[in-house]
Amino acid sequence: MKRRTFVQKLCATSLLLGASPKLLQAQSMARITPATATPGFIPDIEILLRAEVGEAALRDGEPTKVWRFAGEIMKGPQESLQFLHGSEHIPIIRIRKGQKLRIHFENHLPEDSIVHWHGLNIEQRMDGHPMYAIPPGARYVYEINIENRAGTYWFHPHPHERTSFQVYQGLAGMLVVHDGEEEAAGLPDMAHEIPLMIQDRSFDDNNQLVYIGPMRHNWMMGFRGDYVLVNGRVSYARTVDRTAHRVRIVNTSNASLYHLRWSDGSPFTVIATDGGLLAQSREQATLTLGVGERVDVWVEFSGFQAGEQMHLLAESYTPSLQNITAEQGGADLQEGARPIASFQFSDQAPIQHAPPSHLSEQPVLAEREAVNIDSPRPIDIAMRRGSFYLNNRLFGAMQDVPEENKVKLGSTEVWEFSNDSSMGMGMGMGMGAMMQMAHPMHVHNVQFKVLSRTGTRQDDALHQRLRAGFTDYGLKDVVVVMPGERVRVLMKFENHTGIYLYHCHILEHEDLGMMQNYLIEA
Repeated sequence: MKRRTFVQKLCATSLLLGASPKLLQAQSMARITPATATPGFIPDIEILLRAEVGEAALRDGEPTKVWRFAGEIMKGPQESLQFLHGSEHIPIIRIRKGQKLRIHFENHLPEDSIVHWHGLNIEQRMDGHPMYAIPPGARYVYEINIENRAGTYWFHPHPHERTSFQVYQGLAGMLVVHDGEEEAAGLPDMAHEIPLMIQDRSFDDNNQLVYIGPMRHNWMMGFRGDYVLVNGRVSYARTVDRTAHRVRIVNTSNASLYHLRWSDGSPFTVIATDGGLLAQSREQATLTLGVGERVDVWVEFSGFQAGEQMHLLAESYTPSLQNITAEQGGADLQEGARPIASFQFSDQAPIQHAPPSHLSEQPVLAEREAVNIDSPRPIDIAMRRGSFYLNNRLFGAMQDVPEENKVKLGSTEVWEFSNDSSMGMGMGMGMGAMMQMAHPMHVHNVQFKVLSRTGTRQDDALHQRLRAGFTDYGLKDVVVVMPGERVRVLMKFENHTGIYLYHCHILEHEDLGMMQNYLIEA
């Protein structure tokens, strides 16, 4: 037992110092043979995707060393793989529902890696669980039947204890699914679609990335950047026509939560959330996005004059809900928020469009069908003695599944995320109150419906302000659970059996063990 404790502490020290893990922990296991191409799988789109070390212009001055995704189309339309506007290193993959996608992932990094396809309903072996991480020089072939509805999804590395570091170095991409229902709605596309990926980063005097230091306390608090980047750029800007646009917004930061608004005070017209299109659009004054959350909004630019500008404004919050916006760099503050993306309007004649009255038919998720409607499955969030727990467990052996984490294929369940457990640090730091945090909870392989939020801090002014920006009315795969809150969600386990993950999407928390396997059984 003493040896095991020593080995665990040694591994944690290696992690916090930024060292590549050497599979020291007891939870380590023999490598699983990487997936290879199968002859019977005929892809509509085939992509070579490399994770590699490179450079990118993240802000003015010297280029920044990054870890990046690069690649090429092997089969299918060239527009199936592009880079986000303004970016040199953030890809966007486009595909249609019902198509087959094959991706040859090659690891050209100096350490193990694997890719998780965030939001997709997908086979276990294709989901990017850390048990499948491949070493430098290896290849993993993903073969994915696209079963999801049209929507904005994304992808990122998911190796255990290195997810936070690898994503921070630049490894993230957007995946957009299209379908006939979306086309029938007549939504803006192509030149009138604006994908925006939000991240925060810090730089040294030579424009190189600076990550958090080796102190465990820093990891528990999550990374906070000195600048907010959009599509990999500080001070993102683009020229747009004066007509309706679809703006796809994804929070791919390590830990930061963003409270967004338009500079002209106009509301957001929300047309989609994590799990795709709504039935009808919804208006709200602000948006609040935790890590991993997505939202698509309809924005009408026809009322602006040529040459005018409008800005997307953001307030940045740490997991402990500390507002750090004023401490960050970038464009000048506007009423407490910082412009993170600027749109200048072209001299093309304005064309006005109204959002469609009907967007899509919603998948049926009926609470009455839940097998545990009277006793929701509890997911208790807690931190004790410097470690984060889910149901009193740290992430254990790669394939271990507690008996209470087993569900049945085809069943519908209610889960309750409880963020009102004891959060005392037990390390003599006297910071228990400070460590009350908002946790964005992500469940792999499903889209769920938020049923309720209850808690002891419902009257807190900041909580009310941030909650007003949530999009709980849409299908979700990430939900922010505020301090002192309990959130009930409804989900159905469809199409695939196997081991999947649920975890906090604050990447440092995930790497510190705030993650669990669950098993979908036949």
